[in-house]
Formats: sequence, structure tokens, C-alpha cells
Amino acid sequence: MKLLISLLICLEILFSSTVFEEIYADYKAEDYESSFKAFKLLAQEENDLDAAYILAFMYENGEGCKVDKDEADRWYRVASRGYYYRGKDDATRDIDKEHRKLYQSLEHSDDKETQETVKQYTQSLYNIKAHSTNYFLPISYRYNGSYAPTNGHEAKDIETEFQISIKYDFAASLFGLNEIYTAAYTQLAFWQLYEESAYFRETNYNPELFVTFPISTIDESLFIKALRVSFEHQSNGRGGAEERSWNYLSASTYMQYKYIFAELKLWYRLADSTDYNPELIDYMGHGHLQFMLPYKKHMAKLLLRSNFGGSSAVEFDYSYPAFDRQDLFFYLKTFNGYGESLIDYNHNVNKVGIGFSISR
Repeated sequence: MKLLISLLICLEILFSSTVFEEIYADYKAEDYESSFKAFKLLAQEENDLDAAYILAFMYENGEGCKVDKDEADRWYRVASRGYYYRGKDDATRDIDKEHRKLYQSLEHSDDKETQETVKQYTQSLYNIKAHSTNYFLPISYRYNGSYAPTNGHEAKDIETEFQISIKYDFAASLFGLNEIYTAAYTQLAFWQLYEESAYFRETNYNPELFVTFPISTIDESLFIKALRVSFEHQSNGRGGAEERSWNYLSASTYMQYKYIFAELKLWYRLADSTDYNPELIDYMGHGHLQFMLPYKKHMAKLLLRSNFGGSSAVEFDYSYPAFDRQDLFFYLKTFNGYGESLIDYNHNVNKVGIGFSISR
């Protein structure tokens, strides 16, 4: 019986959603008279809040009806009250509030395309969000340098590279500081797709827990916009001589000057019982500095890392919307130096790759 009731509810939601989309299509086609009647019926009979909101807008602007400010106010109140009660017990509500505060505190560009790029970089529609860039590079070409030998394979210069990176904001403002608590996971893979055996040359796993403290929500004029404290683990999931693994604490400062964003990240390696790769920090250094420049629909990033002893790295990324979409981007990535992957932390590699990303 419960299963039948659940099925009927799902069908009702699906049906009402389909009806709304059909009416909205008529509205967008400027068939105001029929869409006004349909929205009114949907709002009255189905308590559809989206229909109630559009109905109020139509009353306010005389679309398909005479201008009626009283009716507009009434339906705006119905919609706003319904939206509030629908979302007031949502566990993500406070988190979304803090994200909106942080976004609204940033300096905004007068150029609409630039501001849309900033919004894509700083916001997401769902609570499971992109963390670092999610990308797929079918062609990643090593034009100089050498890879560490793995399992007796001699890697080819051309391979496929991709990264999956997500985060989940699970709490906010527990101490009244507008802070956001997040769990994140990033996986970076280097795939010798063009080899006969098509093996994965290296895969790096990076889970982390961090807390972000928005500073600009306190004073929007500050150069520093946010601080982040994180615990991270990174490894390549192997054993024996090819094991690469470390745990570390990190602190990041996020800054903005006009439309240039910057991140200064510093880390401290934690001791572990096995002490894998004790010299890893000699090549990775103790931090990086990253710059991000959004301009119209373009986004460029530059990451600099150095141990100030001869081992350094420079990474440059560029993205641009593909096929005029908001969720797919042409993506170019170059890397020069040490630490492209954990297995190659002490190998100097120079590469360029091209493909697509689905987040910025």
C-alpha cells in the first residue's frame, strides 16, 4: 500500500512538472491569455509555487489580464510564504546562505560576461559541487622531461589525463563566524590510452576536510576575502617501492584585487609511522601561489610552486565555454616542473594538454 501511495505521489509530481513546463513554453512564446488561465488554475488547484509567482508577475505587468496590483501582491505573498516553509527545514539552507553572502561580498564587474564567469567560478547549483577543476584531456603531450618508470613499462609521450573533483558542504556557521565545513575528494589519473595495453600510468587520490572562514562578509573592502584550514591526505594507492603518500595540514588565503583572484596556500607535512618518501617535501616545497583572471567568457589560471632550491613548477590553465554552453568548456592545460603527479614528484616534466572541462 505504501509503495502504491509513493508511486502515485511520484506520478503526480512528474505530471505537474510536465504541465508546468508546457504552460511555461506557451508563456515564453507570448501566448499570455492561455498561459495566464493555465497558471492560475495550476496555482489554485495544485498549489504550485512557481505558477503562483509567475501569476503574480503577470498580474503586476498586465500579461494576459488587466493590471491588478492587489492580486499581484496576494500571489507574491502566497509564493514567498510557500517557498519559505518549503525550505526552512532544509539542512543546506544555512550553507547556501553563507555561500550567497560570500559571493555578494565580492567586487562585481560591470561587464555581464565577466560577472557570469565569476559566478560560475564561485557558485554551484547543488550541494554536491565541483571542487577543483573537473576536466578530460584526450591528448596530453610530454614534449620534454621523463616519467618515473612504473611496473617495467616505458610510457609514451602522448597519453590521456583527467581529473574528478567534488565537495560536500555539510555544515555552516556553527560558531557564528559564517564558516563553511566541507569534505572533498579529488582523483587525478594519467592513462596511457594509446599503448597496446592502455594501462593507467599513475592515479592520485586526495581526500580532504576543511573549514572556510569568509572574511569579506565582515568587511567588503578587505583585500583578503576568505581563509581556509584543511587536513589532507594524498597517495597513489600503491604499495612497496612505488608507494607515494603523505598527510598534511594546509592553510589558504583567498584574495581579490579588482577582477584578479589569488590563492596563497601553505602546507605542513605530518609525520607518519612508515615515513613514505621523506624527500617529497624537498621537491613539492611548502606551498603554492595561484592567480585566476576572469575576462568576459574567458578564464585563465596560473599556479606557481617552488622549494626555493631549484625544484619548482608552473601550471597554466585556460577555459572558454564550448558551443555557447554554461556547463562545458574548452580546456587547455600546461605544466612545467616537478610534482605533476606523486610518482613523478622528483622528475622534471614538461607537458601540454587539450580537451574539455565541466567546471571552473
